[in-house]
Amino acid sequence: MSRYLRIALVLFYVLLTIFCCLLTLILSGVYISERTGWSIVTGWTLYCFGSAWLFTDLHLYFARIRQPIRAEEEQLRSAFTTVSRNAGYQRRICLRVIETDEWNAFAIGVRTIAVSKAMLRDLAPNELEGVIAHELGHLISHDTIIAAAYTQARLLTYWLGFFLRWIIRVLRNGFWVTHTIWTVMGPVQIARRSLFRGVIWVTLAVLLLYYIRYLYGIIALTVFVILFAILNRVFRFLDLLLSRMTEYRQDAYAQRLGFGKDLHDVLVKLAEKNEQTVRPYFIVFNSSHPIIYNRIRRLEQLEDEADRRRTPKPRAGE
Repeated sequence: MSRYLRIALVLFYVLLTIFCCLLTLILSGVYISERTGWSIVTGWTLYCFGSAWLFTDLHLYFARIRQPIRAEEEQLRSAFTTVSRNAGYQRRICLRVIETDEWNAFAIGVRTIAVSKAMLRDLAPNELEGVIAHELGHLISHDTIIAAAYTQARLLTYWLGFFLRWIIRVLRNGFWVTHTIWTVMGPVQIARRSLFRGVIWVTLAVLLLYYIRYLYGIIALTVFVILFAILNRVFRFLDLLLSRMTEYRQDAYAQRLGFGKDLHDVLVKLAEKNEQTVRPYFIVFNSSHPIIYNRIRRLEQLEDEADRRRTPKPRAGE
């Protein structure tokens, strides 16, 4: 259920961003026909949900991720072969190594799983299988595609906000007057505020924007940025909530494949390795992953349920 809720949330956010952007352009005086508008909406939606194919290689190019050396590749291939056999998964996967001494692993794009060199060094073969089973679940469920679409949609609001902040910075500079004072050490520039000069500067800027018919566009852009500054907090909260539910779902997937105990051992080692954040308030508003001890407990419950199903019930009279 969390998967479909997250798809619906991201799709709604993608459509909301482009509809509000088109509305901003229309209020600015730009004529957009109905056919053109729907073409833009369709293109934007396809672009966002296709970004996992478009930009994964570019992201990996700039990230601290590399191809494995032969020994690492043998580890990764051996673990992935076991997991894919249990999952019945036959597609080709790119296995990469994260160049860090911290424990980390993630799935990205549509066919890439990356594991840190620290994990390859410290984990037993069966524990590595548990990690890869969890990450393979993200690829099979297309969680990475959904996350990429949400990221691309947020970039639109970011760049529009950046443009508005640049305009505000230009207007704000009109309130400052710079004087040069000569001292024995050379010229020294001193800046002071001038309300009168700033008012004149802003008035001239507004008149210029009105004359070239951009004033309403700036007003619409300002409303757009303020609106999404509020909406992004709401969507971010909901996305983090569904992301944590996704982590539980992929833990359960690894358990169904037979790697629940292995993943459980990895999480226990990770919890012992570093001090973990257990403040619910921080997790709810900032983390895409649940409290690690809750994940451990959930896996233990799933293993207990699986053991009870495997244990034959005694017959009557025995």
